[in-house]
Amino acid sequence: MAKYYDTILGEYIKNPWKKWIWLDKLSQEYFDYKMISFDYLTQKNKINFWELSLDKASSYSIEDVYITKKLYSKQQEEWISNERVLQDIEIPLLEVLCEIELAWVKIDKEKLKEVWDKIKKQIEIEKKAIFEISKKQFNINSPKQVWELLFVDMWLPHWKKTKTWYSVDNEVLENLSINYPIAKHISNYRQLTKLLSTYVEGLSKMIKNDSMKIHTSYNQTVTTTWRLSSTNPNLQNIPAGNWLWWDIRSCFIPFEPWDKIMSFDYSQVEVRLLAIMSQDSNLLWSFKQGLDIHKTTWSFLFWKDDINNEERKIAKSVNFWVIYWISAFGLSKMIWQPQKVAKEYIDKFYEKYPKVWVFFEKIIKDCEKNWYVETMFWRKRFIPNILDRNAVIRNSARREAINMPIQWTSADIIKIAMIKISKFLKEKNLKSQMIMQVHDEIVFNVKENEIELLKNEIPYIMENIIDAPIKLTVDYNIWDNWLEAK
Repeated sequence: MAKYYDTILGEYIKNPWKKWIWLDKLSQEYFDYKMISFDYLTQKNKINFWELSLDKASSYSIEDVYITKKLYSKQQEEWISNERVLQDIEIPLLEVLCEIELAWVKIDKEKLKEVWDKIKKQIEIEKKAIFEISKKQFNINSPKQVWELLFVDMWLPHWKKTKTWYSVDNEVLENLSINYPIAKHISNYRQLTKLLSTYVEGLSKMIKNDSMKIHTSYNQTVTTTWRLSSTNPNLQNIPAGNWLWWDIRSCFIPFEPWDKIMSFDYSQVEVRLLAIMSQDSNLLWSFKQGLDIHKTTWSFLFWKDDINNEERKIAKSVNFWVIYWISAFGLSKMIWQPQKVAKEYIDKFYEKYPKVWVFFEKIIKDCEKNWYVETMFWRKRFIPNILDRNAVIRNSARREAINMPIQWTSADIIKIAMIKISKFLKEKNLKSQMIMQVHDEIVFNVKENEIELLKNEIPYIMENIIDAPIKLTVDYNIWDNWLEAK
């Protein structure tokens, strides 16, 4: 048993799909008891908590303790407190996340200012291009004015409706971008302004001037996929693939001039898990031979060794999206191909890897029998709509059942790796620190004399989380900032 317990984590283990797992809401739901509101006491943070009278502060605090104890007793009765996933993964991870948050992350403020200037210039370029095509000035930040320009003034095709007008969301703009440059410029403008306001300006405001460091908060009970999320700043949602995002990465630097940034990243972890869990011999063989799985896929999709960038993207999309049991309609939208062509790609994938389809069917049958799906690490997700009479609801539940075992196992693997690495750093009394976790990547501030040890030991830890016919693989890099270590 862990040396401490967390009732909110216990509730999250029980109901991972439930949003806003807060003590006051659980108190009302389970005990029909309305707790004293923090906002009421502090007049929505107009008064500091320490300024409250002793009676008010103590009543609020005692109530918190009382309801937490009641919730803990309830979870004990339901055997939630003894769940292995809680005791062996989520609670030990609390301590690791605490260490990461206390370490903070250092930012190069001058470099961040350069990125700010670069993005501002690019925004002006996009704005100028938009106004040259539209022949008029309008508020690009207003969805209504964008809608009027595209669908009333320019008569562009529209198909996705909202309550008040036709949608101009990112999906619509991406579709229009194929034939209409203005849609591409508006999409670029949106991405750039979000990048500037949310990340560059956001990071600038959060930097502590004395240390040049920022502090992010990691959340264990927010996502429905068991992945960690982070806030202030949100490191998980910075747009990947954008060249300016890579510039933002270059602003993350080591604590000291003689330190290094070291990044360890799982490679194709979900496709490898598909091979392991489905036990498909062809898929396992490809990994055992060290083949590029995307290259293998394009070879049987297109029957040739040399392909262009567009075909490479299609092969990657097929590998990735089939894992999530995507329909031909869904894949066709991802790869900009007719639905008939997308179905042919999916059929070819299952012909090449027949046990993948058998594995998916078994997941659905077991879920119909047990009403839940399970990861390799004992984590369960109940899916009550798996036998619903409504075909739309039933198919949605089936997709959810297919998605969960691989997605959740992948999330558990990175968490277990973090726990094991933290233990290793302590046992060896090392000065290097884990400073970030983003998707399948763990980032460290490394002392120069510890590089060789970490270079050998951390990949070994990460690659041996599970005992399987094929190993998980980890790529690593060492440099002077996060961009170059990627």
